[in-house]
Amino acid sequence: MAGRTQREGHLAQVRLPHRALGQSPFGLAATSSAVVLALFVLWLLAGLARLALVGPGRKPATAILVPLGLSLASASLATLLALLLGVPAAWWLARSRWGGRGWVGLLLDLPLVLSPVALGTALLLFLQFPPGSLLERLIGVTFRFPGVVLAQFTVVLALVVRTAAAAFAQASWELERHAITYGAARWFVLTQVTLPASKPGLLAAAVLAFGRALGEFGATVTVAGTIPGRTETLATGVYMALSAGELRLAAQLALVLVLAAALALAAVRYWEKR
Repeated sequence: MAGRTQREGHLAQVRLPHRALGQSPFGLAATSSAVVLALFVLWLLAGLARLALVGPGRKPATAILVPLGLSLASASLATLLALLLGVPAAWWLARSRWGGRGWVGLLLDLPLVLSPVALGTALLLFLQFPPGSLLERLIGVTFRFPGVVLAQFTVVLALVVRTAAAAFAQASWELERHAITYGAARWFVLTQVTLPASKPGLLAAAVLAFGRALGEFGATVTVAGTIPGRTETLATGVYMALSAGELRLAAQLALVLVLAAALALAAVRYWEKR
């Protein structure tokens, strides 16, 4: 707490006064840029809201419920899998001193920069040959609900690993060393010291992953398609509604995604400030 107070005090000292910032040419340009970009985003949201209310289309607003329920279920499962598998990997990346961990981290980061469609294509190829073909035979993945979960999990895994690894790296090593010095078992240190100290970052990883999974489109449509009632999520539903000329429904689905993203970002900022 003392360290955080000192850092905040230091930042308060180096920040320029608001009046001085506004009087400098760069400050005026930066302020104008921020205002213009904020107004641009508001204009986009206002256009979506107007289209959601009076746009062309015949389908009722209740058509949102099925893709919404499927999206919530798939995003929750994908996030849970990403946390179960990604958090231990993130802890290893943050704590390991092995020289090759950088290459492992590079491989785990690749889904962040790959095109979702390319990632979905890779998943389709993975499911054609062992061990992926075994998964396909056991539960059926392609163009089914498990395919939605697999696509979303693959996309958000890198996000979980990167965010959780940063949280573990920022956790105080002093507390861990003190606990080990006084005879605490490794498992006790992990569960009672490391994880509680990293809790805000881990919660942020979960929320960001859920929000990203909810809006995932490219990999999902490649692996699972857009079958109504089976694999049609909010994101793929927007595409299908636009293709069918249901602009009002497309805007309503998009607004639900915007609301989910806004709630996720607000939650992350809340935990960052704690």
